[in-house]
Amino acid sequence: MVIQSKILVKTALALGLMLSFAITSSIPKTHAEETQVGWKDIAVGGRVSLGIKNDGSVWAWGETNRNGVFGNGEKGPSATNTKFPTQVKELNDVISIAAGSEHALAVKKDGTVWVWGDNLGGQVGDGMQTILETGSGKMVTDNNRALPHQVEGLTHVVSVWGAWGKSYAIKDDGTLWAWGGIYYKKPDGSTGTYTYPVQLRFQNVSSISTGFGDNLLVLDKDGTVWTIDRGAIVKIGGLSDITAVAAGGVNSYALQKDGTVWAFGSNGQGAIDGQNLATSKSAPQKIQGIKDIVDIRATAGGPLYLKKDGTVWASGNNHGGQLGIGSYENSDVPVQVKNLMKVTKIGAHGTGFRSMAVREDGTLWSWGSGYSGDGTEWYRTEPVWIKSTDDEVAPQTTLISVRLDGTLLSFDQQPTIINGSTLVPLRKIFETFGTVVTWDATTSTISATKGNSTLTLIVGNPTGILNGKSITLDAPPTIVNGSTLVPVRFITESLGTKVAWVPETQTVNILTK
Repeated sequence: MVIQSKILVKTALALGLMLSFAITSSIPKTHAEETQVGWKDIAVGGRVSLGIKNDGSVWAWGETNRNGVFGNGEKGPSATNTKFPTQVKELNDVISIAAGSEHALAVKKDGTVWVWGDNLGGQVGDGMQTILETGSGKMVTDNNRALPHQVEGLTHVVSVWGAWGKSYAIKDDGTLWAWGGIYYKKPDGSTGTYTYPVQLRFQNVSSISTGFGDNLLVLDKDGTVWTIDRGAIVKIGGLSDITAVAAGGVNSYALQKDGTVWAFGSNGQGAIDGQNLATSKSAPQKIQGIKDIVDIRATAGGPLYLKKDGTVWASGNNHGGQLGIGSYENSDVPVQVKNLMKVTKIGAHGTGFRSMAVREDGTLWSWGSGYSGDGTEWYRTEPVWIKSTDDEVAPQTTLISVRLDGTLLSFDQQPTIINGSTLVPLRKIFETFGTVVTWDATTSTISATKGNSTLTLIVGNPTGILNGKSITLDAPPTIVNGSTLVPVRFITESLGTKVAWVPETQTVNILTK
């Protein structure tokens, strides 16, 4: 960065906006305080929901903890059934999560896999499984795990997936591994279940998805989609350039690179048309009325779409209210989920009727059947906010985005509008440019240095100093919620960048090129 002056931002001035940027905190925060608030990933299971906070911890909630799926050390009839997220114990540095019906999985930064909860099918991967039979002299055992258990012999894992009684893991070499509910014939002719990971006959795997029964979709890194049909690996015809797959309750979905979505029946047999109805067609069919999709998931009732503009859409059976339209009315055509904008992640599972989403500001939203995580037991037909901390401030209704040369920026303090002025954090922008920012609490002075250029500001003083010369600001630096804010025109004059305000999407575009 070469600090320059007198570069006016005509777009912002024409709109009459006083866009401002927070460049440093007047009350320095510890690392823990900076990363504790907000969510960075989510996963939905049949009867449980999971979230990873920004500090790498995992939290769980749902309808029941009888099998220990909350991972807090409790299980059985007396297990606490909290209506809010509960921290999974003894687990940190998590990068990926997944959930089955009542068990959960996590991948740590070191590539190891940890599982807890229901172990009826051996899906915990500890070489044991729960025996439910009583009487006939058969001993009843309870091998459900109420705390995370490391799956031995499984390393270099990048992602996991949970199905009903099954667990899956994808390694960094593209191999797919599974355990629990994976059956085989024993020498005596009886049927056994793999209670430890075994490699499946897939290579070059990018991602997978499962729905009810044995519906398994495997996305190859080359954009093709595969499944297992009567024990044989089968390529689903008519699909290419696929970037994501989602298996629902009855139907399955594939997202193509061009933003269109294709639908077909379980295991590639039959298909659905644009109205989400089963037909006798044998090839996948393009879903009409939906485009510009960047990610897909599926509930037991139908597909969940994330569009390029950050809105969320859904269609199908609305049994749990998971369409998010404020009612339980079904919809054969895609409908927009209410009051959700600027979403970056969506979550759903083919065996449940609940959906979740994470916005650009790291806030988590949940809707559909069961316990959503907001403290209520009733179904939610519209998204509700799920706190990441007890004292987290309610999120803003209007969410402002900041993009630097097209890249979305995230901040510890979110952009806000105060008295008609748009206030946007800029510390990360300074760091991106390699600028060193310091704060002197005794004099309330901010200094930004890059090479031989120095910018000095004082809170409450409308005059700044750039390389020894005084410059008048449109407004004096102001402290708001512990962050020092300065007018955007002054910053853009100093940094030599251009700024454009897009009112339709509430976005500030900063251009350096």
